Amino acid sequence: MSCKKVVDIVIVGSGIAGCTLAWQWILNGKSVILISDVEKGSSAVAAGVYNPTILKRFTSVWKSAQQLEVLNSFYPLVEQITGIPLLHPINILRRFHDNKETKTWVKKSYKEDLKDFMSSDIVHRDIYGIDAPFNFGLVTQTGWLDTIGFMNASLDYLKSQSSLILESFDFDELSHHKDHICYKEWKAGKIIFAEGFKLRSNPYFKDLPLQGNKGEVLTIKVPGLKLDHIIKSSVFLMPYSNDLFWVGATYSREDLTDNSTETAKEFLTSRLERFLTLAYEVIDHKHGIRPTTIDRRPFIGAHRDYKNYYVFNGMGSRAVLIAPWAAQNLYDTMYNDAVINEEMNVDRCFN
Repeated sequence: MSCKKVVDIVIVGSGIAGCTLAWQWILNGKSVILISDVEKGSSAVAAGVYNPTILKRFTSVWKSAQQLEVLNSFYPLVEQITGIPLLHPINILRRFHDNKETKTWVKKSYKEDLKDFMSSDIVHRDIYGIDAPFNFGLVTQTGWLDTIGFMNASLDYLKSQSSLILESFDFDELSHHKDHICYKEWKAGKIIFAEGFKLRSNPYFKDLPLQGNKGEVLTIKVPGLKLDHIIKSSVFLMPYSNDLFWVGATYSREDLTDNSTETAKEFLTSRLERFLTLAYEVIDHKHGIRPTTIDRRPFIGAHRDYKNYYVFNGMGSRAVLIAPWAAQNLYDTMYNDAVINEEMNVDRCFN
């Protein structure tokens, strides 16, 4: 195997995780080759909501403040280079189900890790088409990333730089050396696998306890509904454009079939109809398998034996929020003498 073309990093996978890694290296002046078969993964159906709170239990997301700080600088840099608007800041209104939830919200909103995101003032607001007899709680520093736009813009940019290979990764063409790796004609210091759920077929990392979590979402059309917030009740209702809205999402570890289901559609529409009083039309119904972990922390780090082979996976439903921060951590580990955060270091799976 003769590897004559030299780059700093080879990345496998073109979902949110893989594209984020590529940009992390590009923004730091490094050369990249990204390999993608462009098959649909969970990123292709992600609505891209980023939210530093867990609104079912009124708790904070792990490391959310640090992740938000990186998010708010990372995606705008990508927008500047591509010229495409991708990040859409928009607040969330958490619809209360009863007075008990309202009281719990106010109490939790004063906690140190939540006070910057959850307003202690109850929002009394009449929204035409939304039934909310117990009012809302306001969550700030939230929004959504156009995930399809982000991935398409990333691949287009990489293609323009001759940094994209559109093919299925061939593990037989990969070789490990003391201070570099070779893949076909390419030579790099390291390779990072960011394949999402496909990691379970990766011969070097397939033993990691990666779980699948199937998510299904709807796109609906609701003429007359005007929202300038995301509504969170038992499901999210997020405005996209004109009369189109996203409804999601389901979570299933049992059904990992590659198809959308009527069961999920009925779940989403039944929950939606608990608070949406206007007529709507289902325009699209999508599904994907999220890569998740038992402890809800990503898998990031080097292989035990092949030290130039890295994994970047397990972002679950929070890839938009966590991936830029995690990618920065991994980059700093490789080039700036940092260490991988111990809670997401893949070494925890082998201790």
